[in-house]
Amino acid sequence: MKYSIISILLSLITLFFSIKINLETLIDYLSTDGKSQAFHGLIELKYLYKYYFLILSFLSSLFLVFAFKINELKPFKHSAAFILILGIVSVFTAFWKWFI
Repeated sequence: MKYSIISILLSLITLFFSIKINLETLIDYLSTDGKSQAFHGLIELKYLYKYYFLILSFLSSLFLVFAFKINELKPFKHSAAFILILGIVSVFTAFWKWFI
């Protein structure tokens, strides 16, 4: 059960920072005027460090593989896999655009 818990914690950290970065991007976008909003793709380049959080997702997937190998409890394994997928998708999805 400990590998599943570690995987869940790493995935939650990734998810938390992904949400935080998307909120910062939204705040930057809303605080700019109309002309700068057209070039916001260039301004968004300063948030490319969000892809470094995929390292945590990779580590989380390694712990999840260990959890499946030693047959930990199914609810923990499946929740860890679900949160891992959410964390990876949240890194690649710019969901701050949904709030405009």
